[in-house]
Amino acid sequence: MDSEERQLLTVAPEHGADSSWISLVTDPGFVRRSAVLARSSPLHRLDLRQAWQQFPAGLYDPRTLALAALEAVMHHQGLDQEATTEAIVDFLVELARRAAPDRDGSEHSAVARFVLRELLNDQEGGVEFAVPYSDYRDGHCRQELGLRLLAEEIGQDGRAVLRASVPAINLLLAGMDIDVEDQQAAQDEILRRQVRTGRWGRAEESAGESLKLSLAYAERLRVVLRETERDVRAVDWGCQVPELLDSSRSHLIERQRAELGLIELMRKARDGIEESDVLLTCMRILQLLERARHRHTQLLKEVLGARSTFLRSQAQQRFRPIPDLARVSMQGDVLVPLLELGAEEAAGVTGVFTDALCGPVVARLPRLRDWWSLLLAPVREASGTFEDDEVVELTDDDLVADAAGHSDLDYAQARSVLSGALVGPVRLSQLVADALRFGPSVADVVALAVLAAFAPDPESDDEVAVHDLSDLLGERLVVLDDGQCFGEGPYGGNDLLIVPVQALIGECPHEEAAA
Repeated sequence: MDSEERQLLTVAPEHGADSSWISLVTDPGFVRRSAVLARSSPLHRLDLRQAWQQFPAGLYDPRTLALAALEAVMHHQGLDQEATTEAIVDFLVELARRAAPDRDGSEHSAVARFVLRELLNDQEGGVEFAVPYSDYRDGHCRQELGLRLLAEEIGQDGRAVLRASVPAINLLLAGMDIDVEDQQAAQDEILRRQVRTGRWGRAEESAGESLKLSLAYAERLRVVLRETERDVRAVDWGCQVPELLDSSRSHLIERQRAELGLIELMRKARDGIEESDVLLTCMRILQLLERARHRHTQLLKEVLGARSTFLRSQAQQRFRPIPDLARVSMQGDVLVPLLELGAEEAAGVTGVFTDALCGPVVARLPRLRDWWSLLLAPVREASGTFEDDEVVELTDDDLVADAAGHSDLDYAQARSVLSGALVGPVRLSQLVADALRFGPSVADVVALAVLAAFAPDPESDDEVAVHDLSDLLGERLVVLDDGQCFGEGPYGGNDLLIVPVQALIGECPHEEAAA
């Protein structure tokens, strides 16, 4: 093992230290990520320092221009025609001109030279950037990272050329948006190679990174499921989500096979290790792999049950009873509970209600003539009150709707719409359009009855709509799915085909004989 590898093993947390959150920042991988993040600070410093320049702040994007300069230098690095300083300045001037074509050309040149000077660190004589960061592995101490992004050297033809450093190249590579599936497969190969070469500290970091990739992949799928439970219409279940579920199912099955192979590889490597530090590191790697495999198993269960989640969410969101605001009783639900409160609590409630109803009252200055008229006014008599035995009803019982979500009239009209399918095959979209002429309640009954006849829920206890129309959809009509979809109006999904049973079985045998 090299010196860095031994350092990783000596500062690794002891077994069982995961119970403390402090172990998250003492992990060598966290310290390394903190150092990688510090390498990007010279780019972020550009936004702060542009306020001191002659050109207006906010008009140009120096950070993007700096990345473009690094990309251009790296693209020509190692070739016969390397990137010269003049060529990079001209390239940045062109980018600045496109960002602000109405500004003067001298300002574009000032922006380009400012970005290049900051990358070369000309303010401090071209030395390395000194970037501090915190290290919590042994209490707390501030470490200083020295790095150089660009360096100006003499090329083969004697001209000044620019060369990107290794940290600059790694910074560009870290900014790439790599696919999670491809990155996990590459991480597996890296882990196998590190185990075979005995680089145990690096292997532990690779296992931890693989676990983080698993969390990112799981979060992408769970966002889709959460959006489905919130609003089915916000997710494309016609095309995008089925493709995502199919690819996720294949990827998760592949991940389980790969992780089982890595676990077996680690167990074989563990049996031949005698050093205690390396043995503890192997145990931690096995724990990380087991956690990743457990998470993928849970995620595979969610993927396999995603279609059930969609059907349940669709039924809950589309076919829930329409809320009826007439069921609120002013006497029983509002006034009686208010009268049962204490004086202070009731005053607070009535004050909020009065302010919202009447609005704020502007204070007026008292006038002497108003007081004089009030003094001369006769004494008001007390207004009459209700007798003790008199009960005043403040609500009308006839306004209270029935407890059912749909009335008998809705089912009767839905039956008349479904009876139209006895003549010939009809699409669900046509039935819903016919039912909408009677109202949304009738359309909900028709859609619910057809969906329940096509995919009945064995765990559901609420079968009122299906039972009332079962003599049609259960005996005389058959619901089929040929892959057609519709999405007009408030309804959408698979455009099911409702076909009469007689059209499928043909004429009866005794009728053929009579013919």
